[in-house]
Amino acid sequence: MKENSAASQSSSQAGKCSTDEIYLKILNCIGPIAGILVAVVPVTFALIPTPAQQLPIEAYLVMQARKIELEVARTPEQVAAGLRFRSSLPLNRGMLFVVSQPKPVKLWMKDVLVPLDIIFIRNGTIASFVKNAPPCPRWKSCPIYDSVKPVNYVLELPAGSANRLGIQPGRKLDVKFTKAIERSCYEASKCAIAASYTPLG
Repeated sequence: MKENSAASQSSSQAGKCSTDEIYLKILNCIGPIAGILVAVVPVTFALIPTPAQQLPIEAYLVMQARKIELEVARTPEQVAAGLRFRSSLPLNRGMLFVVSQPKPVKLWMKDVLVPLDIIFIRNGTIASFVKNAPPCPRWKSCPIYDSVKPVNYVLELPAGSANRLGIQPGRKLDVKFTKAIERSCYEASKCAIAASYTPLG
């Protein structure tokens, strides 16, 4: 009986030892894999592209027999997102930014992937503009573009649009809104629509 008990104990220890060895082997395998996952997952998330903002078409610019569809950015969140991360912008598309009160505006091209023409507007008239502002990836230092004069709208169009449309300071821009209240706002010195322009925030 003692021999059987010893044999049984020995067998039990051997089984336990085998089980321990199996667990150790599993841990030895899983450990490095887990480490790789920990190392790779943050990189994977960093490589996932940020979705670009898509706003509804709520205004049109009619110029030189061309009709350009305009997305309208009003809220601080919409303004801050702007055209960032867009991989392309059709020639007949642009974005109009609403400034709450006429004031000098500063902006940059951080995270914008396509070159743009930037047009600063005061009461429906071109105050100043920037041609062919280059893209600025997030890892670069981006130049700042200044309207200098107070403006209440900023229009961003594909690069080359200023030349095609004959953009010049002092020229009127015929922007047609889908909402009547915004038409009067566009041509007035004060805008009733609550919005703020904080592209550098």
